[in-house]
Amino acid sequence: MNRFSTLDQPRRETAASGAVFHWFWAIVAGLSVPVLIVLFGMVAALVDDGELAHRPGDAIERGLMGSHVELGTYLHIPLTEGFQRQTPFTQLLELVALCVAVAGIICVTVWINRWSSDSRTRSVIKMLHQRVLQQSLKRSETEGAAAQRSRAKQLICTELPNLSVGLSLWYRVIPRSAVILIGCVVLALLVNIWLAILAVVSGAALWWLYVWLRSTGWLEMSQFEISQIRERLVGLIGDAPMMGRLQAGGLAEDAYEGELDALMRRLAANDARQGRLWPLLMFASCIAVAVLVMGLGANILHGEQGLSLPAALVLGMALTTAALSAARLNELARQLKLSSHAAEAVYLYLQRGDDVAPSERLVGIAGLRESVELRDVSLSDTTGKPILRELSLSLRPKSLVALLGSDDVSTQSLTELLMGFGRPQRGVVEIDGVTLKDVHPQALAKQVMWVAPDGPLWEGTITENLMSGVSKSVDKRDMVKVLEQLGIYEQITRLSDGLETMVGPVTDLRDGRSSDGLSMMSRYLLGIARAMLHQPAIVLVKEPPAPTEHVNSDPCLVALRSLADAGSLVLVLPRRLQTLRQADRVVLLNGPNLVGEGGHAELLNSSDLYRHLNYLLFNPYRHRAGV
Repeated sequence: MNRFSTLDQPRRETAASGAVFHWFWAIVAGLSVPVLIVLFGMVAALVDDGELAHRPGDAIERGLMGSHVELGTYLHIPLTEGFQRQTPFTQLLELVALCVAVAGIICVTVWINRWSSDSRTRSVIKMLHQRVLQQSLKRSETEGAAAQRSRAKQLICTELPNLSVGLSLWYRVIPRSAVILIGCVVLALLVNIWLAILAVVSGAALWWLYVWLRSTGWLEMSQFEISQIRERLVGLIGDAPMMGRLQAGGLAEDAYEGELDALMRRLAANDARQGRLWPLLMFASCIAVAVLVMGLGANILHGEQGLSLPAALVLGMALTTAALSAARLNELARQLKLSSHAAEAVYLYLQRGDDVAPSERLVGIAGLRESVELRDVSLSDTTGKPILRELSLSLRPKSLVALLGSDDVSTQSLTELLMGFGRPQRGVVEIDGVTLKDVHPQALAKQVMWVAPDGPLWEGTITENLMSGVSKSVDKRDMVKVLEQLGIYEQITRLSDGLETMVGPVTDLRDGRSSDGLSMMSRYLLGIARAMLHQPAIVLVKEPPAPTEHVNSDPCLVALRSLADAGSLVLVLPRRLQTLRQADRVVLLNGPNLVGEGGHAELLNSSDLYRHLNYLLFNPYRHRAGV
């Protein structure tokens, strides 16, 4: 039962409301199935006892005329006096009509149950998606934003779909299949206790035999041994030529033959064991069926105290339906193995592990006056692998700094630290003497702006993307001036709605443009334009790849330089050689370690790593080096 309690947490969510409505229709659907089986048994009894075809004028001799219909030892269905006085054909019409009505009720209730199950599942999964977003925002403050992307991908692409399948199957199976199973087993016991018990025991024995024969423990061990033998065969083939040179070729052949014989013996043992599986199951099934047929035949042939054919039909239908319901419950149990792990992963992520009290995070900052200081900062990922190791760095306003490294994770994580994402295991990050972890996230967001290769842009018009969050007075003329300075205003005016054109995140690129008509370079320029309008204290920029055609003057770099000259600290993750040349300072990382600082020309002369990275990243002819 522990397995069936694994989905308690998602089922207790407020989004999973409507349990009473769901259970009512599920129970109605479950109880209707035994009722339908009983009606089929009554039809069989009528056909067995009544004469449905009569010539005109003939008297009605038979039909369901007693006070009740006996469909088993303890299953007696009472009949009304009005029903007893009807002709057999009229009785048949009424019973068939009842069968159709009950079948219709089953179909409608099953559909309602399925709709309710899927609706409740979608509500829970949607709520969990929303909580994953909120939790990722909280966790990013301590673990970093980059770490949330990989964890969110695992949750959204794997764990939540597995949880959705298991939760939907749970709602569809519980309690409907359980009610059907219990109802049909009780019905079979009412028909004939000993035959029902014999059938249940035989079915359970067959199932356990199947599970035992299909157990994969021996198969997994055998496959491991076979793979090891095959690897040794490959090794012997590789060594045979060298052993032949040493005039020891015979030894290699003997060893190869020995391993080959061992492989064939193992394969033969596997084939023999798998070959016995289905014959054994078929033989056991035949024995079980034979025992049931003997018991059923003995009851039918026993005379008036035996089992009638209609009762045998009810017994067979009840046991078959019970077996199908049991199989459905077993399917749920198998699915819960996957869904339980998924639920654990999701709720483990949703647990809030932050130990910082809200009262400690109410400090605001007003720009950057002196410097950003990183002192002995060490940062590791969840596996303990170092991302930054004892890094000490001082970054001052009115400077354009390029951050170049051999590992993109380290350079990206350093920029995330300045945005308040991630918490060093050791060391401290300060802005004008204020520890970064004590700065309120909203205050930090007003002073630090991120510019990505795609902007980033969110759903809204171009104007809304540029003006969102601007605290100072900015009118449309300022916006047009900045766009003209970046050389993008004319392109925007050619769009269908100009500055009021709806844009959004990049979802699909065709011919270098997204569905809203903007290229990746245009999105990057809009991101820089937003920074120029905001004039934040710290601008963090990740450049897109350089354009294939040569340009004499890069408007993006000119804009970043103007931001630095206006007082901002501009930190760039460079993808263009010109950026390194124009930077006031280049910070060089080798993995998690700070290995150099200085100007472009200075590092070219003093650092082999810097020269190597320049060759790898910015030399357009590097692919011809082997020619």
